[in-house]
Amino acid sequence: MARHLRIFEVEKDPPCIYVTPAGQGASFRYADLQMETNTVRTMVADADAPMLIIDLHKMDYFGSEFIGSLILLGREKKIRGGKVAICSASPYMLEVLRNMSLFKLWPYYDTREEAVEALSA
Repeated sequence: MARHLRIFEVEKDPPCIYVTPAGQGASFRYADLQMETNTVRTMVADADAPMLIIDLHKMDYFGSEFIGSLILLGREKKIRGGKVAICSASPYMLEVLRNMSLFKLWPYYDTREEAVEALSA
């Protein structure tokens, strides 16, 4: 896990890379979010981990800038032929993501384990 990150936790466990937003998405400055997203994007591009799991269990709320960052990370993995899934959202965030049609981009699973199993199939 990269220790210098404050907004995201990143765990590499091939074939997966897990990105967990760690904190409330409204409490970060946009410039910090952009800088950290670029750092994580480089990590997500790693071919040793072709599956990206975006784990939202630590988030209760995030705004459109934060969702934009998650979309950038997912697109980075897809461009490189990888697979992406989202998991573990709170009921409120699940509704927000559903309303934004994010699940048309990537599937959603209730748990990290379900996401890994589905992407591995």
